[in-house]
Amino acid sequence: MATTKKLVFIGILSLLVGTVFATPLLVAELEEIKPYKDPLPKGTTADVSVDVIYANFSIGDTWLHEDSNRNVTDITYFVVLNVTNNSDECAEVTSVEFTAAKNVTKGITGDSPFVSDKFTGYSGWEAEGAWVDGIWYNVTWVPHNNFWINCTSIIQGQDMWGEDSPEGEGYWMEGVQIMDKREGGILGTITSTYMNMNGTWVDVTGRINVTRPEEADPKDLVTVSEPLFSEMKCLIPGTSSGMENWVLDGITTNTDADFNKRWLAGESRLIAITNNRSILTSILSPSKLELVKTEPVSIKLRAHHRINGTLGIIDTYSFTTKIKSVQFETTPQGYLYNTVLSDDQMFMMDEFGAEVFIEPRN
Repeated sequence: MATTKKLVFIGILSLLVGTVFATPLLVAELEEIKPYKDPLPKGTTADVSVDVIYANFSIGDTWLHEDSNRNVTDITYFVVLNVTNNSDECAEVTSVEFTAAKNVTKGITGDSPFVSDKFTGYSGWEAEGAWVDGIWYNVTWVPHNNFWINCTSIIQGQDMWGEDSPEGEGYWMEGVQIMDKREGGILGTITSTYMNMNGTWVDVTGRINVTRPEEADPKDLVTVSEPLFSEMKCLIPGTSSGMENWVLDGITTNTDADFNKRWLAGESRLIAITNNRSILTSILSPSKLELVKTEPVSIKLRAHHRINGTLGIIDTYSFTTKIKSVQFETTPQGYLYNTVLSDDQMFMMDEFGAEVFIEPRN
């Protein structure tokens, strides 16, 4: 008891003088704690293909966005992807993604954010525990659910929340949260390592000893140059992009939790990605749009999936990526790519705003 009182006193004193105080905790000392889960064993993955069969977008007005004090341009788009489960068993498709850009290439190129000297990358991950200055840490306090999202901002000395309240209550977890800073892109050299030490991101570069996860496989990487617009539609509950990010080229949106995300063996379904939003004019520039009239647009398609019934048992998570070149047709309404609809047909949207069906026009 005397030792405990001394530690509490020293901790209070350290806060008063502005120094960081952190001591490792034992799991047994905490009543409620989120358990650490070891990585699941790898299993067979589903064979899922994805293709774009329809894309239509139109450009609206350009105006001054007050929050960012920058010009934005209105855009409306309706994209339909044909997603097919080529496996012999049921698969869950967890998200689909569509990106239109001037150029999309598989792997790493000179202007890629994965290796270029121009880019600084951050990658976050969790471990069962880590040694820091010879002390073993395996319990972490997480202040709120979005702590991962703004960790790079905090590390860079910024406060992205301002007067807004972070989502969710804090909680204790087994294991540690770690963030690596890389110079030269996401696959570049690790120059700094930060660890969440009870709610504070602390620079532990050169002081940490931890087992790191496997590096990303370069053949799975895709480089997108000069994007026009992009959207990832999550078919399972997840985190959507905040409104402050809706002026960027890429956003993430969610589908209703009741949507059927299971594809039967051999089943094909049409998934729509549609939105009406504003993008920074510096991204959706008139010069880019002028090129769309005469030059093909590079399209990146991606579907994330897993074998149905394996969640929490074995790791069957995987993703499929397709890159193709598309020539849009200029119409009075905007730009059109259509391989499926005839003049007497139309798309009918389901109640969840996710799946479409081809129906005759009345």
